[in-house]
Amino acid sequence: MLAERALKNQSFDLVYIDAFAGTGRISPTSGCDAEADAREARAFIMGSAERALLVEDRRFDRLVFVEADSERSASLEELKLEYADRRIDVLNADANEFLRGLRRFEYGNWRGVLFVDPFGTQFDWSTAEKIASLERLDMWLLFPASSIGRMLPRSRDPSDVEQGWEARLNRVYGSDGWRNLYHPAAQFGLFDQSGTERDAGVDGLVAIYKAQLRDVFGDRLLEQSLTLLNSRESPLFELIFCAGHPNPKAIRAAHGIAKHLIETR
Repeated sequence: MLAERALKNQSFDLVYIDAFAGTGRISPTSGCDAEADAREARAFIMGSAERALLVEDRRFDRLVFVEADSERSASLEELKLEYADRRIDVLNADANEFLRGLRRFEYGNWRGVLFVDPFGTQFDWSTAEKIASLERLDMWLLFPASSIGRMLPRSRDPSDVEQGWEARLNRVYGSDGWRNLYHPAAQFGLFDQSGTERDAGVDGLVAIYKAQLRDVFGDRLLEQSLTLLNSRESPLFELIFCAGHPNPKAIRAAHGIAKHLIETR
């Protein structure tokens, strides 16, 4: 991993945190997303926990795997036994609660890489805000744009969103900012009898979320991101990067590495 190679001469402890870690395995059965399309798009990041263990240029000093599902957590415990020489914490816990409880000096003098691969829409906006405030973690976030898009009504009227889904959307976005996907139609009645139109579909959902990330991460948000498609070329996820440390030099270095990874994908 290029990011870890760039940090290999640094004196701080390097921590890897895998939220929603799944089974941790590189095998095709890991990831455990119920939808075939999601498995297809996420194939390259499956087994992120085990991949992190295989990094050699600059080994992680500590690895933290968080998984709420007890069966998947048990698989992570098996992985921990296989790498008994490494410092690994397996937490059978809610990822949002764990991340929101992190303290700036949780692991002493440390910096880290956070990988957020939620099973659907489980990553809360309040958790993203906490990560931004820590200024310790470079965050890779797999944003479930397609899952969110399926919650929106075909009527193009945001008031038609089901109550349960509205609450979930508000939790993901931290507010009802997702409603900004809808705006008054430029030519009322010509194409849309409701008087509203959807702005750029999935792209619009991603743009709104990235705008909110920009509010809390500032220049640490990398504007360039990676759209993951299924075999039908439909967008499923957006891979987004935010640097941890606010120092301009650190941001430039982190962004340079992240852009390389995105552009060579």
